[in-house]
Amino acid sequence: MKTIAIANQKGGTGKTTTTYNLGIALTQQGYRVLMVDFDPQGNLSCYCGIPPEKDLDQTITELLMKTSCEKPIGNRECVYQTGRKEAAARVDFIPSNLRLAGFELAMGTMMCREVLLKSCLEQYNNQYDYCLIDCSPSVGLLLPNALAAANEIIIPMQAQPFSVVGMSQLTSSIANVQRKINPGLRVKGILLTMTEHTNVSDHYCGQVRSTYGNKIHVFTTEIPRNVKVQESQANAEPTILYDPKSNSAKAYIEFAKEVSGYGREEQVFERDEDALNR
Repeated sequence: MKTIAIANQKGGTGKTTTTYNLGIALTQQGYRVLMVDFDPQGNLSCYCGIPPEKDLDQTITELLMKTSCEKPIGNRECVYQTGRKEAAARVDFIPSNLRLAGFELAMGTMMCREVLLKSCLEQYNNQYDYCLIDCSPSVGLLLPNALAAANEIIIPMQAQPFSVVGMSQLTSSIANVQRKINPGLRVKGILLTMTEHTNVSDHYCGQVRSTYGNKIHVFTTEIPRNVKVQESQANAEPTILYDPKSNSAKAYIEFAKEVSGYGREEQVFERDEDALNR
């Protein structure tokens, strides 16, 4: 199983939308996919059809608690499925809610606290081809856990003036995890999201590619801004199923092909963060 963390410490970059649409697109390619909502806000869970007012008692928090106490976990415990009839549109996911924030505080006193999620997910290694982790943007123990569990990272980044906000902190977090916990962690690439056919958007897309392109792969596919994305979220459907003919849906399908098919070697961050953040 290849585990990919979808991460950016700046909010509003399209992490959750990318996670869900990538999960569906990979499923349509024939892969077995597990999505993990690792954000206490539970946005991915809502997107997958779990009402925000529903207080689930079977979430990623319960799996982490059992792992921390070395209790056995059932085969499909806390695993839900998106509610679509089409087989190619059903994806397994582990939901989250605000209890995860409380558990994060408790993790501070635990042994091996940075690898709890990794231990949780090991049981799924032979059940899925891909595991996609929708990461929390906040600083704390959740992001290091996600990075410790992941083989690769995808960084969604908005094509806007403050698009690089959070990259300094994120690259530092990645470097620390690579050095101390997970030396095999690789950056799969930066995904430009919410792009527009304007000079401003083109300028900042170019800036991201010129600033990071020599150090980090920047995906060829860009996800355009489209009202269908917001509509699909409101209807708890991935964009590629809600309106398959929309530009954003087509872009996510092409992006999934890049994720599963392109062969460029990803990069290990060294401690030359000044070069990354200049």
